[in-house]
Amino acid sequence: MSLKNPRAVSPGRTIAIAAIAVGAVVVGIPAVAIAVMMTEEVRGVVTVIDTPQGKQEVYWRDYPGVAGLQPSEVLSGPSLERGEADGRALLREIEEALTVEFGLEWAPPPTGNGDDVAFPTENSYGGMSMLSTLNIDGRQSTSVPTTWAEKERVMELVAEVAAEYGYGDLTLDHDADYMSEADLVQAYGATSPEESVTVSGSLQGEAGQWLWFTITDLSLDRDGRFTEQAEESEQYGWQPNRISLLYGANALLPESARAEFDRRLAPFLGLPHPEPLES
Repeated sequence: MSLKNPRAVSPGRTIAIAAIAVGAVVVGIPAVAIAVMMTEEVRGVVTVIDTPQGKQEVYWRDYPGVAGLQPSEVLSGPSLERGEADGRALLREIEEALTVEFGLEWAPPPTGNGDDVAFPTENSYGGMSMLSTLNIDGRQSTSVPTTWAEKERVMELVAEVAAEYGYGDLTLDHDADYMSEADLVQAYGATSPEESVTVSGSLQGEAGQWLWFTITDLSLDRDGRFTEQAEESEQYGWQPNRISLLYGANALLPESARAEFDRRLAPFLGLPHPEPLES
């Protein structure tokens, strides 16, 4: 599961120019007229403003944040370092609670990105932001409780520990509105969590953090499909029957980059934000 959100200008995009009359309060700049131009080149999203010195282009590819997120939210939220430390502590405490309750043993997370946990984030205007997304795999249990009552207790413990870190209610993927019965059977093995090979869900934190868990129990695999997939996945370090956890956090700024973020943000302060590029 990746939180990276790559955006690109499609090769066939033509130049589109829209003149929009806007009344805005900008320090040192009167009401501005904005023309949004999206090109297939490296310009990304460009706005044109009228200033006392004449027309001036603003290149939003250089915007240090991300579209849709206020800079104040970035600066008031946890740093990249704090986000990683909190995430690892959360995963460790959940593992400890499950071990005490069920006597579980744990294996390393599957191979994937190695030691890399922070990934650059595009700003959705044609450039890279200064922010990063975190994805941290927790360890996997080497076995899984098999009764539904025990699995419910697993989820209760996950939610209880996460609540201490400010996370909201646990949501099961089975309850997603977009999942049809056929989708549920294909993805999880049954239409109800109680009978499914895989039960998964997530919890949302207060500042863009999230926690995703999966319980896999191959004893409920009726047609052998999930067992076959598990055998293929073992080469990558996946345990066949497991509880696994993944922590993530979006749009985090390294502590050492705060001054540079402020410097690069300055040319955009007070300007209306244009629409981001399409995915």
